[in-house]
Amino acid sequence: MTFETKLCPFCKKDNNCEVLKPSSCWCMKTKIPDELKLLVPSLEKNKSCICKTCVQEFIKNPSSFKSKYSF
Repeated sequence: MTFETKLCPFCKKDNNCEVLKPSSCWCMKTKIPDELKLLVPSLEKNKSCICKTCVQEFIKNPSSFKSKYSF
């Protein structure tokens, strides 16, 4: 399986990660739920950032998010 580090491991859209930029990334200022991080497929753990939309969607309704992404 191949994946792109700039794509969210869930929705596969651009994750807008800017962690390597001097201003840092939005995710460095946002609490990503541990439960969501545990759902990242093992091959993508610590290699591909979750996008802001998926983080917000998970926080809003974890059950719906899990159903949408077949967990």
